[in-house]
Amino acid sequence: MTAQSGNEDRVCGIHSAIAVLEQSPDRVQKVLFAQKYRGKRLHAVRMRARDQGIRVEDVPKVTLDRLAAGERHQGVVVVCQQISPHTEREFEEAFFGWSEPLLLVCEGVQAPRNLGSCLRTADAAGVDAVLFARNRSAPLTHVVHRASAGALEALYMVEVANIARRLDWLKQQGVVVVGTSDAADLEYTAVDYRGPLAVVIGGEEKGLRRLSLEKCDYAVSIAMHGQTPSLNVAVAAGVVLFEAQRQRKPSSATD
Repeated sequence: MTAQSGNEDRVCGIHSAIAVLEQSPDRVQKVLFAQKYRGKRLHAVRMRARDQGIRVEDVPKVTLDRLAAGERHQGVVVVCQQISPHTEREFEEAFFGWSEPLLLVCEGVQAPRNLGSCLRTADAAGVDAVLFARNRSAPLTHVVHRASAGALEALYMVEVANIARRLDWLKQQGVVVVGTSDAADLEYTAVDYRGPLAVVIGGEEKGLRRLSLEKCDYAVSIAMHGQTPSLNVAVAAGVVLFEAQRQRKPSSATD
């Protein structure tokens, strides 16, 4: 997980430390270990940092407690530069290198744990990039990092100024845009997800904004069979993304 201060991240915990050392070693400044903490996994983190020429320090546990700001650090905190999402121009340049891109667009996902869970799901589903709203999204904090289980380090994250305008651009490039909505009549399994695809999910309470929903080629819903009226936004994203991956396999036939 990451606790932030200015332009500095503090990635806390063994799993998160390994993720940042594997995926983003260039942004790591130093790795701090609590004195008298031992264990094979901590030793592995220490050796990985030293092998990469990264500064390692042993400090009192209270120092890590303060840096972690109440989060569980497991005896290790990585001090590094904040994650900088890609710009829209960088995304456009990368986009044309993907033959059949699979994209997740998050509009208004404001709960950090939900956003982190969406990122974990996106990484598991093989998403090429995650686009998120600049002004209507949870910031990429330590809570997002922890909930993503390291996926935040691996994903191609793109900060978008205007989701509706970006959806228009994607459609101009031949991307099929599928939005999720509890009110949609079309079942999510009824859509052909093969080819360039963007799955768009909305916020926890209000879902997709009307303008964004109007930009979608399809609005789909997931039928509920119990007492629960709807799914968590990350779960819903996973249902649609994994259906897309099922269809996109070479052996899949939906015609």
